[in-house]
Amino acid sequence: MHFLVVDDRFGTPIYVFLERDPHGQTGYPGMYVREVSLEAGTHPVAGRRSELGRDPASLGKFREFTSSGAVARAGFILIEPHYIGPNWEGYCSQFKPEGVKPPKKSGRHPVPPRPARARATGAAG
Repeated sequence: MHFLVVDDRFGTPIYVFLERDPHGQTGYPGMYVREVSLEAGTHPVAGRRSELGRDPASLGKFREFTSSGAVARAGFILIEPHYIGPNWEGYCSQFKPEGVKPPKKSGRHPVPPRPARARATGAAG
C-alpha cells in the first residue's frame, strides 16, 4: 500500500506515491491523500527510471514498468510525472516541485565596466 498525493500547486500535476502517510510530516501542505496499491514491476536497467501505469479498470491500482511501451502493451495508462519514495520531505528534496530558487541578490546594483581609453602609440621624440 502507498499513499497517493496529486501535487497540483505548480501547474503540472505531479503524482506523488509515498510509503508513509504524509499527514503531520514536516512541510506537508495538507492536500488530499488516497491509499492505493502500487505493484513493483521488474526493475529497469541501471540508471533508468521506471515508468508508472494505472489500471484503467481501477482508480487505485498502479504498477511499475520498465518502459512507457510496456505500460501501453499491458493496457495501463501512463502516469507522468511521478515520484515514488518514503515520505513528503524526500519528495520535496529530490523532485523540487517548486523549481530551483534563484540565488539571492545583493542590495547593490552592478556597475558596468568603463570603456577602455584609446592610447596614442608611437615614439616620443
